[in-house]
Amino acid sequence: MQLGEDTTTMSMTLNPVNEAAFQKAVQSLETLNRAAVFHPTGTGKSCIAWKVVEAHPQTTFFWLVAGAQRLALRQAELTRYNGGTLPGNVRFCDCEKLAAATPEQWVRLGEQKPGCIVLDCYHELSAVCWAQSVQKLLRMCPQAKVLGLGVPNGAPVCAAAQELFANCIVSHMTVAEAMAAGTMPVPSAYAALLWPQEEELTTLRARIKNLCMPKGDTSLRVQYEELSWSLRQVENLTVLLPRLLSDTSGHYLVLFESAAYQEKLGAELEQLLRTVDPAVRFYAADHACFADSAAVETFLSDTAPGPKVLLCVNAPGVQQPLEGLAGVILVRQSSLMSTFKQMLCRALVAAGSRSVPVFDLVAQFEGLGNGRTLQRDCTEAMTRAGSKTPGFRQERPMQQTYRLYGKLRREMEARWEVLCQAAADAAAKEGTLELPRSYTIHSGVPVGKWLELQRQVQAGQRPGRLTVEQAAKLEKLGIRWNHRLEAAWEKGFASAQKYRTEHGDLLVPVRYRDKNDFALGEWIVYNRQRYLGGNLTQNRIERLEAIGMVWSTSNDLWEQNYAAATQYYLEHGDLEVPIKYETPSGFGLGVWLGAQRAAHKAGELPQEQVERLDALGMDWTNRNDRKWMSLYDVAAAYYHEHGNLNVPSEYVTPNGVLLGKWVARQRYAYLNPDRSSARVTPERKALLDKLGMVWEKYDPWQERYDLALAYKTEHGDLEIPSVYKTADGVWLGSWVNRQRQALNSGSSALSSERRKLLRTLFKGERRPSDPAADHGTVREANWERNFRSAARYARKYKHLLVPASYVDSDGVRLGVWISNLRAARKNRPDSYQVTPAHIKKLNSIGMVWDARDAKWGTAYQQAKIYYKAHGNLHAAANYKSDETGFCLGDWLRRMREWDTTHDPKLTPERRAMLDKIGMEWSE
Repeated sequence: MQLGEDTTTMSMTLNPVNEAAFQKAVQSLETLNRAAVFHPTGTGKSCIAWKVVEAHPQTTFFWLVAGAQRLALRQAELTRYNGGTLPGNVRFCDCEKLAAATPEQWVRLGEQKPGCIVLDCYHELSAVCWAQSVQKLLRMCPQAKVLGLGVPNGAPVCAAAQELFANCIVSHMTVAEAMAAGTMPVPSAYAALLWPQEEELTTLRARIKNLCMPKGDTSLRVQYEELSWSLRQVENLTVLLPRLLSDTSGHYLVLFESAAYQEKLGAELEQLLRTVDPAVRFYAADHACFADSAAVETFLSDTAPGPKVLLCVNAPGVQQPLEGLAGVILVRQSSLMSTFKQMLCRALVAAGSRSVPVFDLVAQFEGLGNGRTLQRDCTEAMTRAGSKTPGFRQERPMQQTYRLYGKLRREMEARWEVLCQAAADAAAKEGTLELPRSYTIHSGVPVGKWLELQRQVQAGQRPGRLTVEQAAKLEKLGIRWNHRLEAAWEKGFASAQKYRTEHGDLLVPVRYRDKNDFALGEWIVYNRQRYLGGNLTQNRIERLEAIGMVWSTSNDLWEQNYAAATQYYLEHGDLEVPIKYETPSGFGLGVWLGAQRAAHKAGELPQEQVERLDALGMDWTNRNDRKWMSLYDVAAAYYHEHGNLNVPSEYVTPNGVLLGKWVARQRYAYLNPDRSSARVTPERKALLDKLGMVWEKYDPWQERYDLALAYKTEHGDLEIPSVYKTADGVWLGSWVNRQRQALNSGSSALSSERRKLLRTLFKGERRPSDPAADHGTVREANWERNFRSAARYARKYKHLLVPASYVDSDGVRLGVWISNLRAARKNRPDSYQVTPAHIKKLNSIGMVWDARDAKWGTAYQQAKIYYKAHGNLHAAANYKSDETGFCLGDWLRRMREWDTTHDPKLTPERRAMLDKIGMEWSE
């Protein structure tokens, strides 16, 4: 089904912005199979996905969410959509639970063949979760279209997620634009305050000290004192809060940046609020989603005097409207603009339709500027939208302090750059940055001491802050963080251990920082790079491996190959893949599965991979063994029907199995092990012995003689039609004629014993006066009979490209005869079969003498038949013609391969013929 097909009446009404995004998303899904919408939290972007669902009831949707809280939020939305009932064509999937699904559950999931996958807030997914859930699903369901929902202030922590939607973001709206468009409430007032203060001041003092200012230069110290004095002049928090959050009996929401930060400062904040108003009452959200929280319900129904405060953590479950809120307090540890916007948007959504004041308590000076930046952007967006009162009211109790901090920060950055340049000069002069602590340059610049301080800060052993950019500059100069301070590495290892305990692995997202703001993701990458470069000590290698370090993250290759196997299974119902089979993309799936079987036999395949292949019905035995056993089963059926395994060599079962040849091949392989590619193992011999296999050399001449004798006994003569074939598939008439001719001509091919037997067989027959004439008459009659069959075939099919296995309704093996004629003309031009008269007659009905042309032409005719029946040439690689057993799918693959490699065998004429029947060369 095309996602653009509208098969139902729309009942969901979107605001103009989301309606436009919906239309663009549908178009992108049709053309690119991908679409992404980047709208801020709380602007109703999930409604865009719901409308896509509503518009396509025949399409199965997998809706993936990041975690239980996001899932609870979407389930709560159902009360506003579809009467509270999940539509039958939608399946919610929690990525965390999906990652833990069993192999069988994954296969059952793939069997549902979703038409569209919704990645809800995919920017929240870690690289680990992406690899273990989303990436697996996308590979298993490559035909599914993908709709992504993200936020503009939340860059994906997983690069793969970023790449997936790189060129198909159909709608991008900032928080400021959302406020200007009216899809996001605007705070009635906003104020930011540094809280708590002492920890940030301590860090600032340390940063100044780490700059190794020249003796007597107190400029930065003076600026710090001025900043500190300004901070003391700011109104006390107990005065500011009541002024901004003025409803003394109102309901207020306090949103902490993280659970850890709430644990650290929650009690202190509660004490502070009690100082403001002793009558304050506190509630804690006790559930992932506000809608399911009993504490939230009690909080909203509390009408007692005094402020009511609901304490909660920044999470998706906060995004539930709580009508009647009088204000919001944000409690932030970081100064990241993305975190600020996320918390602000969630708080405003929680406030419902009411515009409320927001008080922002931020722990870093840098964070004081977040609100100012948003107000500027909001003012510009509203001005563009034609608003007469752009922006929102903002109180700036720390305006002077922030201005002084900006000046001090610029001075510190300039000083740092001077010292960094001095370090660069020292590295150029000395050839290294491994300098003694007392090393100076440029008339006393203490480069050695400064570098030591940078190492200590980076290791977390000294207060201060080193930005990513600053660390990168020093690394470019050749600084070795771990040369002097083993503790730096130990700090990273301790963080890695903790991550392993919490997450069960070390697949750490590159941008991940732990609770202490240590860049663990970058540390993991750094150690992988040193390992691959041979620069990591054995001791560290062993310690990291002991906690589950994965040096190469490309188990990914196995996952890609497994996805191809899953696709084959979903299409064919098994993994009986021919060894030479390749997927449409050119991947040798048959060879890969063979390698998995070999690894399993050698005990080298991890148990998890064994279980996942088992879920696809993997048969771990060798393909040749499986094929042999399938033919053995046919032989067993013959034995049960006939009581023996004396199968004539020409015998073919009703299902087309060449059983006679197979039995003969087993006998030959057993008697001639050095000259046969087949192998009769002791196990196989034992199985065949159970069926009464006769292993001594088989004499087909004697078998046919016995059949002829039986025919004569039954019919009284040997006037056997040349086309007569026994029930076991022996062309007895032809054999008798050949033996008669050999006996009459005195052929040396007959032994004296066989001559004696034939004279007994033919005793009583009239001997022709002219054997040669009789021979010619029979031979000519046979040729004419075969020619008439060929003429009928040519009239019926408009060509004489006869498959080798073709036998007509009269029993004429026309395919073999035509093939023999080509061989005779090429190798035995004086043969009776290809006299000039015969050649002329054959040419008149369209005989193709070149075997290669004939073979290609035969295949082409099969392709024409397939195209006529299906309207295309999308035959599976293992597709065989029902009529002839010709492997058309593989032939079409080779034609495309010839086209890609410019093989001269694909002539322009042949390519044009294939074009006429709809060949798609890029498939």
